[in-house]
Amino acid sequence: MTRVLINGATGLLSIRAAQLLSRQHEVIVLGRQAPAGPIGQADWLVARLNRKQLLELLRAEQIETVVHFDLLGFDGTLPDHETTVQHNVIGTMELLGACRAAGVRHVIVRSHGWIYGADPLNPLLMTEERPIKANHSRGLLRTLGEVEQIVADFAARHPEITVTVLRPVPLINQDDPVMKYLLSPSPQLLFGFDPMIQLLHVDDAAYAVVAAVNQPVGGAFNLAPEHPMPLSQVVRRLGKQPAAAVGPLFDNQPPLGWPFDVDYLRYRCTIDPQRACRLLGWSAKHDMATALDTLKPLSPEEEQAAAARALSEFLNRRRRA
Repeated sequence: MTRVLINGATGLLSIRAAQLLSRQHEVIVLGRQAPAGPIGQADWLVARLNRKQLLELLRAEQIETVVHFDLLGFDGTLPDHETTVQHNVIGTMELLGACRAAGVRHVIVRSHGWIYGADPLNPLLMTEERPIKANHSRGLLRTLGEVEQIVADFAARHPEITVTVLRPVPLINQDDPVMKYLLSPSPQLLFGFDPMIQLLHVDDAAYAVVAAVNQPVGGAFNLAPEHPMPLSQVVRRLGKQPAAAVGPLFDNQPPLGWPFDVDYLRYRCTIDPQRACRLLGWSAKHDMATALDTLKPLSPEEEQAAAARALSEFLNRRRRA
């Protein structure tokens, strides 16, 4: 049993990871507000700790592994750039310093599968050997390049600490910024472009966190389903009708609501998860099509059929109990 601290209580991934990890480890969830859902057998602390207080917590609870989810932009709208840098970049530096001083043995940091950048010359599937793009112009990725550089420098200076970076593609979750855009009434896609895209089920991402805790291996790990889909097909699978946008081709401004650089609507940024499969024993269990169907609005007939199945399963469980 490992003593684990999940730093960051917001978002479905944090909740699911806490639920799964607490089945076999002692888990504390730290956040600035109470978790938005049940976290299994994990305990939680609602507080905004400074570096000294965080160090006190790590030492008092003898934390062995820290999972760093406390990064703005994954589960909500980003504030101004200065606030984002202070939270994501400076906050990560302070966390790593506290982990080193407290003798934490393993640090897991959440990053993003699109950190490599979208480019017409990208191969079909990019491995972790490909350099990340450090100069994203907007959104969460703008600060994640700095975060990853800080984490890489820390890992090089402190080889006694295993540092794992997880790079999941956007999650199939209504709170994910990409999914919010794709679930809008008429998502705008760039006329003449239809890049391949990967989206990951939240449970698959949570199981990757469990695998990383159980198999402390350093370095970066891509997390993605095996088969990408064209962006237009994703939109239609969600029951939406894409709208063609022409203007952004000329002024390089993404359509309203798109959270990242406009190039991600032009070119693919698809990644190879084989390193995670090989070293962590992880693979995505949900294919994209089936996972996307869970977010598609149901017809009245489908709702009735789903309700009947749920009721039958519930009553059968109660009888067996």
